[in-house]
Amino acid sequence: MIGNDIIDLKETKRSTNWERRGFLDKIFTEKERKMISEAIDPFKTVWKLWSMKESAYKVFIQAGGKRFYNPKRIECRFEDGFDQVSIGFLNLKTETISTDDYILSTAKMDDADSKSFICNVPEIDIKEQSAFLKQKLITDFSTHYNLNLAYLAIKKTEVGVPKLLYKGKDLVVSFSLTHHGIYGSYSILNF
Repeated sequence: MIGNDIIDLKETKRSTNWERRGFLDKIFTEKERKMISEAIDPFKTVWKLWSMKESAYKVFIQAGGKRFYNPKRIECRFEDGFDQVSIGFLNLKTETISTDDYILSTAKMDDADSKSFICNVPEIDIKEQSAFLKQKLITDFSTHYNLNLAYLAIKKTEVGVPKLLYKGKDLVVSFSLTHHGIYGSYSILNF
């Protein structure tokens, strides 16, 4: 299982005040707040931790966990060589790509090979951005595996987990989609 989350840093600077009173206390554990206060770049550290939590939450839901909103239940740690997130019954490794423009975190249950593809998404309605990103994944998957694009589709389960279907049958492919601002990404296992 895989989860991902991307953050458009320019959009976040424009629309979110992470320094407002109570924000850090509501979202982050005491240890995480210490990491933020000691960081060279507290802004990027806040959003790296946020994206790690979001990507891990997606794996938690895929693994059968019940939905909740309490970000402090998701605890991040920076380890030597990799980062880790604990959420409920899961301990996940995360990888984060951080640029001046975006932060992308990917969480996985194991060391399975994965690939993440990052693209610009049109500055349109978020539903249209979502459709654009789904079409990008389907097109790339079709090309990679030489499958007829017309028979590929993405449908969500009752709990909101996206599934890739071919001729109406689940391909049992683990992937995750994310978009924010002008950036989108899909991450996929064994691709």
